[in-house]
Amino acid sequence: AESPAVKDASLTIRNGETVAIVGENGSGKTTIVRLITGLYLPGEGKILYGDRDTREIAVSSLFRNSSGVFQKYQKYQLTLRENISISDAEAEPLDEQLDKIAEMSGLDTADRSFEKGYDTMLSREFDGVDLSGGQLQRIAIARGFYRVHDRIVLDEPTAAIDPLEETKIYNRFAEISRGKTAVIVTHRLGSVRLA
Repeated sequence: AESPAVKDASLTIRNGETVAIVGENGSGKTTIVRLITGLYLPGEGKILYGDRDTREIAVSSLFRNSSGVFQKYQKYQLTLRENISISDAEAEPLDEQLDKIAEMSGLDTADRSFEKGYDTMLSREFDGVDLSGGQLQRIAIARGFYRVHDRIVLDEPTAAIDPLEETKIYNRFAEISRGKTAVIVTHRLGSVRLA
């Protein structure tokens, strides 16, 4: 780019704190999140975890105990179970745990779209189903909640979800993020009351 997406920004996020980053579309919110999480390294300045620069930390260490739900999510041609549990491939996805995660993310697994429950294939190519953008977004949120984490980033993950359901998801998010570090990125001021 001809000009930096973020310039002269400074902030501190303490352990266990919930912080909201609010701004218009194109204002650099997602870039800040990608810098904070280590997905991007800064061209100038520093991003520090404690006193360690992200450029000096192994990527696997940066991502350990972290989770994220982004506006642009990935749809996998896998079962519903695999689509949720892929965020922590080493954990065994039990139905009871998946039920809890689905409820937190507002995903209705009793919906007729999921004829085979968690074993429903999410792809027409493999004799499965096509889902709406809102359903896919809830699955992405469930994926973020499923991963064991001390830090979580929500980068406008509810863009395709109506405001009433969004409020419910954010309230559930507040419950599960107690005592954890959380960053909420949004352009909707109503979402920041959790921070």
